[in-house]
Amino acid sequence: MLSIINSGMSLQDIFITIITMIGAMVMALTVHEFAHGLVAKLNGDPTAKMSGRLTLNPIKHLDIMGTLALLFIGFGWAKPVPINPNNFNKQTKGIVTVSLAGVIANLILAIINFILLLIMAVIVGAVGGVSNNIVVVVINLFMSLFTYGIVINLTLMAFNLLPIYPLDGFHVVEAFTKYENKYCVFMRRYGQFVLFGLLILGSIMSRIGSAVGGSAGRIIQSFDFIGSYIRLITGSVESLFNIVASAILG
Repeated sequence: MLSIINSGMSLQDIFITIITMIGAMVMALTVHEFAHGLVAKLNGDPTAKMSGRLTLNPIKHLDIMGTLALLFIGFGWAKPVPINPNNFNKQTKGIVTVSLAGVIANLILAIINFILLLIMAVIVGAVGGVSNNIVVVVINLFMSLFTYGIVINLTLMAFNLLPIYPLDGFHVVEAFTKYENKYCVFMRRYGQFVLFGLLILGSIMSRIGSAVGGSAGRIIQSFDFIGSYIRLITGSVESLFNIVASAILG
């Protein structure tokens, strides 16, 4: 994600971009994992609470490599909250609701960031031009934080819905099918390699497509299957947000 920083940006803009991007990512990953633990507890599994993971303290959830990967590559992860499905009151219901808790939490957080961004836009519009440099920096800081909050949460939501092990979407599929069906067995054995391979392929195709440009470049970029899927989901939600913003702001 840091690839959006370019040489034309001022030091102030670079600082704001990095700080707000990291802040939005930390918040998104923390809330995602906390939601898993909270819903697991509501389903009768106290494992997350007993291990000290039922908290909004980001230090308890963040994985250094996962956070760096999200920052530099565009996808990442946190330390999975420990969950014991055997403790669930109803196992299928527990697995599904716990698996969806993280992505729903990210969607809610994206909506909250959108509302806060709208409020900031209304305030700035009502106040008019601001000449105080400190006030301008603060406004830009919050606007950037809320904007990245929307983008990052929607990206994490879409990414985790993929039915590939070990992502949340896979566990939902697994809960509604026989655990020993060929797809689930294959995914549990090779899913991480499939996911990693698709991400590497997407990164390569995206870079080649950007370099080639034009219609040929777009065709090449279409082989970035995960990226295309994420852009479809996030773009659809962002389009809805834009319609709401246009209706409110005029």
